[in-house]
Formats: sequence, C-alpha cells, structure tokens
Amino acid sequence: MKLFGKKKSEGDYEDDPSYAKASKGKGKGAKKGNPRKRKEAPKPWGKKERLLILLLLILTAGGSGLLALSAREWKLPGLPRLKLEMPSIPFLTSEKVVLEGNNQKNTEKASEVISAFTEKTKGLSGVYGLYIVDLNSGFSFGINEHETFQAASFIKLPVMAAVFMEEENGGLSLGDKYTLKDSDKASGAGSLYYKPAGYEITYKNLVRLMGKESDNTAFRIVRNLLGDEKVNDVIIKLGMKDTFLEENETTPEDIGEFFNDLWLGNIVNEDNKEELLDNLTDTDYEAWITAGIPDRIRFAHKYGREVHVVNDAGIVYSNKPFVIVTMSKGVVEREADEVIPTLSKMIYDKWTTN
Repeated sequence: MKLFGKKKSEGDYEDDPSYAKASKGKGKGAKKGNPRKRKEAPKPWGKKERLLILLLLILTAGGSGLLALSAREWKLPGLPRLKLEMPSIPFLTSEKVVLEGNNQKNTEKASEVISAFTEKTKGLSGVYGLYIVDLNSGFSFGINEHETFQAASFIKLPVMAAVFMEEENGGLSLGDKYTLKDSDKASGAGSLYYKPAGYEITYKNLVRLMGKESDNTAFRIVRNLLGDEKVNDVIIKLGMKDTFLEENETTPEDIGEFFNDLWLGNIVNEDNKEELLDNLTDTDYEAWITAGIPDRIRFAHKYGREVHVVNDAGIVYSNKPFVIVTMSKGVVEREADEVIPTLSKMIYDKWTTN
C-alpha cells in the first residue's frame, strides 16, 4: 500500500465509481455539486423588459418637457400659447383682448397697439399682459388683463396706500419713528437691510423706501405694523378684486385701475396722493418702461421682478396722460428686459400722436 500517491485531478474524479456514486442524486443546490456544471448564460431582455424601459424613457422625457413648458406658462417662442383645460384635451388659443369705450379714434389706436404688442411678443417665451387707461376719457383696453400674474413688488402698492389711508383716519402719524430690529430684515433689496439694529426711521420714509428702492425690509415692517387683515381690507376697498396679499398675485387690470383711481383722487387726499406719486418717480428702476418714454416726460411707476417675472406699471404724464401696465410670467428675463422698453416706446408713440 502506497503511503503517498498522486493527487487526483478533477478529471480523475469523473472516472472514479465511488465519486460518481456519492454524487448521484445531488441536485444543483448541493453544497458540493458537480464541478463540471456550467453557468447559465444570461437571458436577453424580453419584450416586457424592453417595453418597461421604453415607457420609463418616455415618461422621463415627457415629464421634463412638461416642466419646461409649465415654467414658460405653456408659451414657447413663435408658437401660440398651449393651454390645459380639464377634462378636455389641451388646445391652442390666442391672447385675450379687451376693448372698453366707444371713442373711434381711441379704438383705432388701441387696435394698432394690440397688433404691435402681439407681434413683438409672439416670438418670445412666456406670457405678457398689457393694460392701458386713457386718463382723460377713461377709455381702457388690454391683452390678458384679467389673467392672474405674480405681483412681485406690485403688491407694495396697496400697502403704501394703506399707510396714507391709516394716517388720514388718525391711526398713525407719518412722522412717528420705528426702531429697526435684526428680525425685520427680509432680504438685501434696498438700503434699509444694511442699517444696524436700533436705527430709527419714520413711517413716511418707510413708504418712500418702498417706492424709490422697492425696499423689502421696509415692506415687511409696514406689513407687520398694519397687519394682513387691515391690508386685505384696503385691497377690497380699492376694488382690487383679483389681488391677493398672501399669494402675491394680481392682474394687469387691478394694477391699472389702482393708478387710475390714484390719479382721480379716489384713494387718498391730494397731498398724500402727490407724496405717494413722488415716491414712485425717479426710482432705482428706470431701465424698463421709462427707457421707452422721452426723458422730459415724467413717469410715476412701480417695478417688480422675480424669477421668470418682469413687471412695470405707472402713469405717463404726457400731453395725453395714460396708465400703462406690463406684466409677464414664464418669461426669459433677458428677453423681457429688451422688449419692454421697445413696447413702451411703441405704445407711447402710438397713443400720444393725434
């Protein structure tokens, strides 16, 4: 008997009857299965798997496309606006156009403005709204003027008016001082943000900063002082039926009628009216509607801006004074920055010529 023998290879085990006997009956799950067992080749994707991957790709691409469209308010350059109305299928529609009043010359000019405005904006992303009021006759017209837009800093207008209204009712004095707190600071927009805690400022200057600089810190202070309930009461009293403080929403018509009523003296007394309009003249934001109006012409206005939103509105003190409101949503801000001065020049030229 040999003490040491040659080590058997795997091939030797195959011919060993005892190995074959011991292995007989063991399945694939055995701990020491047949060493010659081959791995199964991976199966190719079947029809179900391919359909699932295709569906996932379609959903991903479609979801991204819908998000991009919604960010542009369903309006892409050069195409009519796509609107989704449930439960019907999405359909195409044109901008809403409204004309009020029956002065023939004004109606003709309004039609020219509408045509030019539509032509200038149809090749741009997003939705643009317009509202014009002739301050001599009250004639008004607009495009998408009943549609809801983000107010941005337009929401400061009824808050500014509310301060003067409260002063006239004896609720406060414009000369009263407020002491700035660190907790008052909302953002870096406006100079008040950079003042130290303990800095004192009058209510009159808080309103001035809201107009001249669109100061968000001043706005926050005044809103807290008055309270949202009082501001909302003022919004209702002013007839701004589609303006909402908490949602920061309004319409071109609401803003246009605010300036119309302010001009007519229907909001505050004459002194406060002039002070409010002075706060809206020669502001830090003169590169939009103002840029399309001759330098000699006064423009008292409010500007507002957010992501995909560029708004400007106010009173043009021309020989034929009028209110102009431009609002936008889903826009490319760079495009809006370029087109708004062009639109305001076009409107000014058409509206003030005989």
